[in-house]
Amino acid sequence: MSSEYKSTKKAGPKPAQKVEQVYEYAVWWLNQRGYSVSKLKEKLTRKTDNPEWIASVIEKLLDQGYLSDQRFAETFVQSRCRSYGPKVLTQKLKLQGVSTTDIEHALCTIDDSDTDELISRVMTKYTGKKSIRDITMRLKSEGIDDTRIQSVLNANIDTEHESQLATRIINKHAKKMGRSGLLQKLRSEGISQDTIDELFSEESEDDVVEDDQHKALEQLNKKYKTRLTDFAEKKKATAFLVRKGFSFSEANYAIEHHLEDI
Repeated sequence: MSSEYKSTKKAGPKPAQKVEQVYEYAVWWLNQRGYSVSKLKEKLTRKTDNPEWIASVIEKLLDQGYLSDQRFAETFVQSRCRSYGPKVLTQKLKLQGVSTTDIEHALCTIDDSDTDELISRVMTKYTGKKSIRDITMRLKSEGIDDTRIQSVLNANIDTEHESQLATRIINKHAKKMGRSGLLQKLRSEGISQDTIDELFSEESEDDVVEDDQHKALEQLNKKYKTRLTDFAEKKKATAFLVRKGFSFSEANYAIEHHLEDI
């Protein structure tokens, strides 16, 4: 009986018998960390179900200056502005029940140096992994002003960043993809044409064609273990190679030499 009672006993603080106990409970929580008015009210419902007591305590705390949504928002923003942009901070503060006016006031306390550090952290995280375009979109999603983004990017990112990313993409896809498909992949990742031209500047067209023909043949031999005899099979094989980024001429070469010794 006793164990059953303990297992069904409601967890939580001891219910308040008077309003002073609700006040003491609120002060205890405020000493642990900052709270918005909305979130502190939620906490107090665990101590009492008397709305008048809760309203009285909240009003007293506001009058005493122990509780302030404006101060809470400012502290919240200052502690997180180097990790999150204005848009994300706004969303988080709205979830705390903070008003739009207090949020806007808090966002005004962000220094350019804080924003620059956030941009630099994102750049460091994605350099050589994401294109400048993707980094810019990532920062815009945080609500950072486009002018500020471009200012920092122009001062810190050079063509070496794009070259590193392009090289990673090439190394990952070159063995299984034709040149036309590889170029399309690079452009889709936001690599500039200047960087692409520089990376492939030393390759001759004849070498590229020959290399792609052999890659197309290798992919076809792996896919089709028996000879392609009818038009439907060859058409299907051509479509397979084109999807891999090979040209029709390279696909035709592979089909013509299918299962021959390379």
